[in-house]
Amino acid sequence: MSNAQNPAALDPDGNAPVTGHVYDGIQEYDNPLPGWWTTLFYLSILFSGGYLFINLARPEWVNTRLEYENDKAADTLRQFAAIGNLTPDYATLDGFLNDPEKAKWLTVGEGIFNTNCVSCHGKGGTGVSGPNLTDDSYLLIKKLDDIPTLLVKGSVAAGMPAWGNRLSTNEIVLVASYVASLRGQNLPGKETQGEVIPAWTESAGQ
Repeated sequence: MSNAQNPAALDPDGNAPVTGHVYDGIQEYDNPLPGWWTTLFYLSILFSGGYLFINLARPEWVNTRLEYENDKAADTLRQFAAIGNLTPDYATLDGFLNDPEKAKWLTVGEGIFNTNCVSCHGKGGTGVSGPNLTDDSYLLIKKLDDIPTLLVKGSVAAGMPAWGNRLSTNEIVLVASYVASLRGQNLPGKETQGEVIPAWTESAGQ
């Protein structure tokens, strides 16, 4: 392989300029990148150095996880503005279970469940360390509005954490409604625990 220098300024046809480098008989054209492209290239190198320094010296300035959590909280507030402040009582939960217009909010409850509850209760509520939520048997629940109460207070004996200081009241209501909606699906999962309780409709006013 040769690396000879070709002093000619143009290719053999006298057209495009060449650099003078020849590799195995192939001449290298002198076709530099546009100035704006080269400038952006060097600026990106400078930017990456500065960004790396800020990441190491001031990580809180570029905390993408914090930005995500803030944006998520803001989006949740925008959604909740449409339904107002919810009350964790029977009437409110029953509305999300049986009113077609309100039932669409169960997907929000499902999202809260998937974020916070699947490690113990499994995807779809089929149970892991926590009980299967898709049958008619419950350990600490006797009526519909016991679900948000349990979510808020938790149960040390059952290994159920208290979510009252982690989730808003609206989130508690929506995830409680979603959990209640799982009843009766009888999906395969963890064995039945607790005892069969009356249907949700029979717990009104209790």
